[in-house]
Amino acid sequence: MKKLVLAAVLALSGGLASAAPIPTVVSTESTGFTGSLQVLNDGVFPADASVWSSSKTVWWMGTNKAFTLSFGDLFRVDDVRLSVDNNDSYLLEYSLDNLNWTTLFAVAWHYGEITWGMDTLSTRQGDAEYEGRLDFAPVEARFARIMATGGDNLYSVGEVAFSGERVTQPAPASVPEPGMLALLAASVAAFALVRRRRTG
Repeated sequence: MKKLVLAAVLALSGGLASAAPIPTVVSTESTGFTGSLQVLNDGVFPADASVWSSSKTVWWMGTNKAFTLSFGDLFRVDDVRLSVDNNDSYLLEYSLDNLNWTTLFAVAWHYGEITWGMDTLSTRQGDAEYEGRLDFAPVEARFARIMATGGDNLYSVGEVAFSGERVTQPAPASVPEPGMLALLAASVAAFALVRRRRTG
């Protein structure tokens, strides 16, 4: 029994350790922002305390903008690492269909250790940028989106990176071929006939 429990624990820890970066495609229906959407998923985090309005960020005014990151498939999201302007609040949500959204976590304006400029925050324990107040239980998602919810009305995001594993869908049950069904029916009929003769 102990060996079985140990094997299960090792298998689980192995699965968690194998979490990898989730590729994303960024899009938005919003207008009136500055910067290239490609900086949000290029793997480059602006340096902590760097200027919030640079070529390494997307920045804007107002809380009416949202930036969507599509995973292209169903993934189990384990952790997120992101770079945002330090004195503002942001909301990260996830979705299976790009229509119905659920909160993953909210970044409050006072999270992190930076007092001016860009600040990197992570949900992965052991990361130097770990922020425990953002931690979440793994979720399954096809999309995520980030938006500002309050602050000084000048907002900025430098990177949003996800890690996890692709969710493998169970293979659909195979439907027997008509010939196989006929053979099965003949076998059942033959079995019934033999049994009737023995009992008769």
